Amino acid sequence: MGDDHLDLFLIFPNNRQHAYGDLGRDIAGVTPPVQLGLLAAYARRHGLTVDLLDADAAGLLPEQVAARVKAAAPALVVVGTDQVNSGDVTKMQAAGETVRAIHALATDIPVLLDGVVPSAYPERILRSEEADFVCCGESYEPATKLAAWLKAHGRNRRPAAGEIPGIWSRQGDEVTQGGRAPMFADVEQLPDAAWDLMPPARYRAHHWHCFDRLNARSPYAAIYTNHGCPYNCSYCSVNVVAGRPNLRLRTADRVLGELETLVKLGVRNVRLLDNVFTINAERVEEICDRISAKGWDLNFWAYAHVSSIRGPDLLKKLKKAGVNWLAYGFESANARVRGSVNKMTTEDATDQVIGWTRDADISIVGNFIFGLPEDDLASMQESFDMAKKFQFEWANFYCAMAYPGTRLYDELVAKGVSMPTKWSAYGHYSRDSRPLSTKYVDWKEVVRFRDAAFKEYYESPAYQAMITKRFGPESAAYVRRILSQPLVRDFT
Repeated sequence: MGDDHLDLFLIFPNNRQHAYGDLGRDIAGVTPPVQLGLLAAYARRHGLTVDLLDADAAGLLPEQVAARVKAAAPALVVVGTDQVNSGDVTKMQAAGETVRAIHALATDIPVLLDGVVPSAYPERILRSEEADFVCCGESYEPATKLAAWLKAHGRNRRPAAGEIPGIWSRQGDEVTQGGRAPMFADVEQLPDAAWDLMPPARYRAHHWHCFDRLNARSPYAAIYTNHGCPYNCSYCSVNVVAGRPNLRLRTADRVLGELETLVKLGVRNVRLLDNVFTINAERVEEICDRISAKGWDLNFWAYAHVSSIRGPDLLKKLKKAGVNWLAYGFESANARVRGSVNKMTTEDATDQVIGWTRDADISIVGNFIFGLPEDDLASMQESFDMAKKFQFEWANFYCAMAYPGTRLYDELVAKGVSMPTKWSAYGHYSRDSRPLSTKYVDWKEVVRFRDAAFKEYYESPAYQAMITKRFGPESAAYVRRILSQPLVRDFT
């Protein structure tokens, strides 16, 4: 191959319609694909020429992506699915469609699939999604080495089994196994994400994150201050790619340095991607103190775990640094239900942390899951009553999904429970959403409960009054706009 060819072309497939329906056009947030941005920066550091196409943000269909790939003629294409949330499995549908479109238009260009599901089931994904390669494990080093290998040896060649740890390959019906790539232990060796390939002006914050600035949702950015998660909840897939629970910290110097880059790009709204930002209080306090000293006036949101909040002082520092929203995974108000999925928090601790958070003037996103294995209608109502009692500024009501790669998924498959056959069925808001039935409640009833709870919560005069008082009438009107676009379910 000549030097005029691109070495590595990274694609984030367009999943907006599958995941959000009509809400995806201008209501849902658009978050930069930071995982691919990190891979781009790592590959560049190792001498490769790299480009990144966010088809999701650009609204490009698979055929349009394929045309871009054909024109670029890279040594390797990486189609990456989401590794941030617990199994945005619906992204797999768009990823598979993109792979097939590339192969139809540019048959000689090899494609690697990267993400949670490919890592969990590499051979299955190679055979079912028509990819040439799959990365099992974190792809920074394996994908970079593979692109360099293909550049040197030719696109139609394949490395030997185990030659590049983590790289599985397919030629025809023959699959070559590659094991699992070692976890990228020293995240200090990762450069900052390639923000020139993901201009923050292209992205927009979640509407609730900007309830007090709805006309200023862009530019938007997202960064890690730590990688991984030390918890092991059975329903969550955030550790599937790394292979085990883990926590890898970036230094405060690195975090501040990347934030300074983003501030220079005009960013004010920032998502902290950490699965639990508050896991190491001493380090978080250092980061917050240094952000406060900069006087940047940033608007952050972050995930927090109730057990990681040991006192009100940490929350006061978070607020001073610009952390205006914390998302807590309450999941269920019922102790039996929480215990069934290894979620070990107590009601007293939860109530205390909610109070401290409110006292610090930090808004709360309360995350709830209906339809966990031990849920019945009474326990789901208990969770909904908790949301109404505390009247969180935003509440996400999800239906329990057994995401591929999670312990819950594997346990249920071993018991003979049938799983969805279409990736789109794992979407919380998709027409064909197909969550779990519980021991006591059919999945259709779970969906109906969830959709009715959402409508009741946000239509409530008490909620509308609270949100108007806290953020202004525009925020309440925006919520009513969301309610005016009801979800469509195929079974109703």
